Amino acid sequence: MRHKLIMDKMNIQNLPKTNDRSFLMHRKVVVTNAYELFRLIKVHYAEETTEFYVDACALTAEPDYTDSISLGMLRGSYDE
Repeated sequence: MRHKLIMDKMNIQNLPKTNDRSFLMHRKVVVTNAYELFRLIKVHYAEETTEFYVDACALTAEPDYTDSISLGMLRGSYDE
């Protein structure tokens, strides 16, 4: 119950449900599970089967083509 009160106070959007389709940046993903307490969403790319977790805030209804930088580049472990 305490968890619900905290979530209500934060005025957080509804989490996606299993089999919902969404976008992670510009790629379409399918939701396989949602963990409300942690706001983690288990997804897989529409054309792949490997599942992974993302923060609920990372998912959007439309593709996002905003330029971004790889975390690997920040730690210097990329090939040129």
